[in-house]
Amino acid sequence: MQLKSIFQAKNLKGKTVLVRIDTNVPLKGKHVLDDSRLRLAVPTIRFLQRHGAYIILIGHLGRPAGKVVPSLSLKPVGYTLGKILRQPVKVLTLSSKPEVIKNESKKGLVLLENIRFDKGEDNNSQLLARSLARLGQIYVNEAFSFSHRATASMVSLPKKLPSYAGLALINEINSLENISHKGKKPVVAVIGGAKISDKLPVIEKLLPRLSAVLVGGGVANTLLRAKGLKIGKSLIDNKEIKDGKKLIKRAGKKLILPVDVVVDNVSTKRLEARLKMVNKLMTSDKIVDLGTETCRVYAKYIKKAKTIFWGGPLGLVEESKWRHATLALGRLASARARRQVFVVVGGGDTVGFFHQHNLVVDFFSAGGSAMLNFLAGEEMPGLTSIGYRRPK
Repeated sequence: MQLKSIFQAKNLKGKTVLVRIDTNVPLKGKHVLDDSRLRLAVPTIRFLQRHGAYIILIGHLGRPAGKVVPSLSLKPVGYTLGKILRQPVKVLTLSSKPEVIKNESKKGLVLLENIRFDKGEDNNSQLLARSLARLGQIYVNEAFSFSHRATASMVSLPKKLPSYAGLALINEINSLENISHKGKKPVVAVIGGAKISDKLPVIEKLLPRLSAVLVGGGVANTLLRAKGLKIGKSLIDNKEIKDGKKLIKRAGKKLILPVDVVVDNVSTKRLEARLKMVNKLMTSDKIVDLGTETCRVYAKYIKKAKTIFWGGPLGLVEESKWRHATLALGRLASARARRQVFVVVGGGDTVGFFHQHNLVVDFFSAGGSAMLNFLAGEEMPGLTSIGYRRPK
């Protein structure tokens, strides 16, 4: 990993630390709907405070394209973070005088207004990076979920100051490296969700380490179609059929496809669950979940695994009737986690589903696209800029 953790920083007392955090949270009006990304930064903030550092937080919300958009202000974020920390968080505009920002940070926590209000952020502006660097003596990256972006606050700023990784970022990297490089074998991937386009590079990269790839959802539908099967009205990604055929050929016996599925007949208005073999589907059938035999097969691989990565639901879980496979296999993975097996779950829908059903695993990744990029072996500019090197 070759990263310096903030634990390794010396003489923090009296120094101003710029901490890049993930503030890209869902809002409804002025209310934060999900504060889980903000909570990730709390251990690092408290560590710095215990060691007498002054803190200036940097974050973004949405895509204002270099313009001030009031609805994307970080003021609701500052208020919510303040409630979590039980202390006020002052939100200051980027146009505030440096002396004002520095003085306020000595009184309490400061959060700079949406960094994307400045067009220099997305342009990786050296000018913006220099102006930010003048505010502090140390930089900390606590925004893994944005570390696949080459922006001023993620790439240029850390090159101008002594730079460290935050505690949550270190945990994220360690957990994902267990999947990609270090974890005990057999390693099993459970891959679902609607889109296959962002999952294919991950499967391709991890394939040499994987003992099995268990697929469901739109990913499985597309691969079944690529294999030449008729799948009726099921959700597929037609643009990925060609690449799906290549994966089927390359993965060989490691790729485990459904043998039976639950379907809904779309020619009727009622939800009608029927169990069918994958080679017996009609044109009016829509795959909504994995079948019982497929679940039994997948369960055997999960029981043998020592390391599991799960990304994406295995059925249309937004409808309660179609949650059986994700819930049953999720319970199995959860039961084995934290003792016999190291289990990582990623992706907003999947993490939300596991939380909703009180399923506990070793690590929940909030990395989103950054997590997929990391596992696919793609460039991570925000990590490289603070000294990260992938294990060989």
